[in-house]
Amino acid sequence: MRLGPWIERAVKILDPAVQEQFVLDPIDALTTGMNLTVRAVDSLSSSRGDGGFCDGMSFLEDGVILYAPTSNSRRQNFTLAHELGHWIVEQDQGLFDWIADQADPSALLETVCDHIAQRLLLPDALTSEVVGTDLVRAHHVQDLFDNSQASYQACAIAISRRIRGLGAVVLVDRFDGQVAHASIHPEPDDGWPVVYPWRGQVLQDAHAFRGIAAGATFTRRITWPDSWGRTADFYADAIADDRRVIAVLAGHDIWNVDPGYMIQPREFDARPLLTIYCCGQSRTFRGYPCPTCGRGFCPLCRSCQCDRAAETEGSCTGCFMLFQRHLLVDGLCEGCR
Repeated sequence: MRLGPWIERAVKILDPAVQEQFVLDPIDALTTGMNLTVRAVDSLSSSRGDGGFCDGMSFLEDGVILYAPTSNSRRQNFTLAHELGHWIVEQDQGLFDWIADQADPSALLETVCDHIAQRLLLPDALTSEVVGTDLVRAHHVQDLFDNSQASYQACAIAISRRIRGLGAVVLVDRFDGQVAHASIHPEPDDGWPVVYPWRGQVLQDAHAFRGIAAGATFTRRITWPDSWGRTADFYADAIADDRRVIAVLAGHDIWNVDPGYMIQPREFDARPLLTIYCCGQSRTFRGYPCPTCGRGFCPLCRSCQCDRAAETEGSCTGCFMLFQRHLLVDGLCEGCR
């Protein structure tokens, strides 16, 4: 799974002048440059399907973006850029369909919008200058933050794109152990792993990241649990300050910290490849078929062939047989009327 070409395609939807304007003044770019309505809302209690509460929401059909203002913080710009990412995805039917056909479309959608936000706020040239020819390290996230006006989230995404193979960059709150941000870099050949970090997860007190003191660093092998109790090994390079732990996770021992250790084979999403026609289009995706009809569940409407048939059928109130709804008059089939 290669996100890079899709992100570049998405960003090109925006006029170059709007892109330049967004770096200088995101709100002006959205309102003046794109005729969208942007409103600050002190508290947003709604959440997206990826888990956790969000700093922004979009009502794209109405051209409205809501965001929770964070004065004197770079996070507000990232929120606006992320919501613009949702608008871009809606404009590109090919990108929308590609996301819908993947194993975990809701998580991938948020990842794509995060990457679009990073691309708008942080030029690749600066990331290249910070990382150079070195292997990616946790301190590169901090270095990029110190040398730009981008948020920690945008810097984490930029660094995650430089990981060789499967990996992630995570930001963990040192006070409550919650994953504040996770940028996943899927395996180029095998795609999305079964176990991966995600925002909103709360790490147990015994987790290695919970014990890092402010100012400390470490590079070692760790076990990552997901929200369903499954675990997978990763190699981690981490640093900590007073508020957060910044960590780069790698699926392979790219830093040579555990020579001779053979990491357990990693599970990747290996669900059957299914093809269905639903919601006006033919779709191919990975998933488990319905045990009754043997057809896949549509990634958009979540219906299988059984569900779609049930929507068109009704029970006769006289004989209780199933008929197409248009054959029932006042709830009765032709034989009972």
